[in-house]
Amino acid sequence: MEDRILQKLQTFFVEANEEERQALEQVIDAVIRKQTKQNGSYIGGLLQTSRKVLDDQTYEITIPNTELIQNPLKIVHGGITATLLDSAMGSVVHHVLPHNKAAVTTEMKINYVAPGIGKELRCVAQMIHRGSKICVTEGRVFRDDGTLIAHATGSFFIIDRPSKK
Repeated sequence: MEDRILQKLQTFFVEANEEERQALEQVIDAVIRKQTKQNGSYIGGLLQTSRKVLDDQTYEITIPNTELIQNPLKIVHGGITATLLDSAMGSVVHHVLPHNKAAVTTEMKINYVAPGIGKELRCVAQMIHRGSKICVTEGRVFRDDGTLIAHATGSFFIIDRPSKK
């Protein structure tokens, strides 16, 4: 497998421009961030998430706006914005749950209201309702100039955390 990867990298570098080399570096950095437990998932590593608990009911995730996450219009891809919202809203739910419980998204509604441009995006998620089986959250994504780019609500089903094997 190592030889196969090295061969692909050699082929890549023959044709790659600077933008493509930067993109590959971000992908490699994402894997290292997961490997070194700076992020809990590869997608978190790829997005370079910076996470913060603001209070018992509020969670924040900030990501840099890199070319890797933009669409051809140089605007953050809507799916990335959705992932950011899902991650932040799910994180606020996980923050309040006991360690033997987890949550999975059951429904999410997003309104995109402005283009995702600028140097970074900040998503703030809050708990709206905490039930015994379902939690309801709200999330907002802002550009670095403070402009709201998306608003979402999400419902999360509470489950028993799978045991680690």
